[in-house]
Amino acid sequence: MYHCQLNFILVGMQDEPAAIIKGWKPLERFSHEVEIYNCLEDVPKGAKYPGETIVFLDDDMSWRPAQLREKFEEKARIILFTRHVEEMSAKMLDLFEAVWPLPLTEVLLRYEMTHFLASIKKEKDAALTQQYLDTLIDMLPDLIWFKDLPGCHLKVNTAFCEAVGKSRASVTGKYHSEIWGTLDDELEHGEAVCLDSEEIVAKARRTCYFEEEVRHSKRGICQLKVFKTPVYGEDDEVIGTIGVARDVTKEMEDHAKILHLARTDALTGLANRRYFYKYVEENRANQGMAVCFIDLDRFKQLNDTYGHQSGDAALLGVAELLRRTFPKDFITRLGGDEFVVAILGAVTVNDVKDRLDALTEAAREFFLMDECLRGLSMSIGVAISEDEDTSLELLLKRSDEALYYSKTHGKGRYTFYDDMH
Repeated sequence: MYHCQLNFILVGMQDEPAAIIKGWKPLERFSHEVEIYNCLEDVPKGAKYPGETIVFLDDDMSWRPAQLREKFEEKARIILFTRHVEEMSAKMLDLFEAVWPLPLTEVLLRYEMTHFLASIKKEKDAALTQQYLDTLIDMLPDLIWFKDLPGCHLKVNTAFCEAVGKSRASVTGKYHSEIWGTLDDELEHGEAVCLDSEEIVAKARRTCYFEEEVRHSKRGICQLKVFKTPVYGEDDEVIGTIGVARDVTKEMEDHAKILHLARTDALTGLANRRYFYKYVEENRANQGMAVCFIDLDRFKQLNDTYGHQSGDAALLGVAELLRRTFPKDFITRLGGDEFVVAILGAVTVNDVKDRLDALTEAAREFFLMDECLRGLSMSIGVAISEDEDTSLELLLKRSDEALYYSKTHGKGRYTFYDDMH
């Protein structure tokens, strides 16, 4: 994908090595341009070349360190051919990319050139691979990080930085608690969760899935789906992990909303008929239950006389009365003006009577508040089972029969199924 031009600047070189360097065959994705000068004074001052500049300098001629930096740009790679290596200080040697002692045979020169140019190609290939990785992880919306085994973040992507509200530099080299935590308890808990998951991944030696909760810099508490996979060293030991986390907070919120809509009556916000059966089936196990079947008297006349808006207002009022009277019980609008309250667990007749007395009194006061509601009342039928042997269907049937009894014996009252017999 890339192409790199190498500019060979030969200064004071002997004819034989100069001919070898000049005729060198470029590696794949590389090309060579060659310029030859007799001495440093002939080299243009501060010349800039496209690509990489490689200076081959023979120290049989005079030169000074300051003169090198004056002639060549900072990133130029300078290779010194010298017969005086033992006379050079460490500081002097640091000026050069490589020092090749003279005399240098053709075989040795070709060997040095081969390995030197191969090392440049490795650098370019590694830089391209690094760019591939950086581009890939930064374009993804998921949080991505690379950690050593103790849990230090060696590399993170842009999405990770945005999530924590910190720069890449301030995150690199830090641990989970230093990056995510804002409160002491969060620091301790978050670090413990991370260390536990890292240990699980290291022991399993495979990709593992986790669900984690973190505090986002902008959105508050977020839910993450996390995948972590081990990274291995040369001896096949686990030396770190790579993590990918997807923020599923909105997805979970949307799912909860959809589930709520599927389970809820749109007008009153109470449970709907379908969810009523599901809830009782899942929660009744080994318990008794009381079912209160509630119906509004003369509701049709209200709708016919005052319209559906008044009818909806009555239903909303009744729903609120039921919530206040049965705050811990399961309340359902079966449809129309029919409601059911399911009381799970040990229930006494007297307890149900006390609550129904309170409900009917509250309903009476509510219906008197508005002229259009004054014709309404509440008829209720109750069926109780002390154990789970009596099915929900049978309890509903019995409470419906008791409700019918209330309606045909004066309305505005409650009747227990057992009292009918």
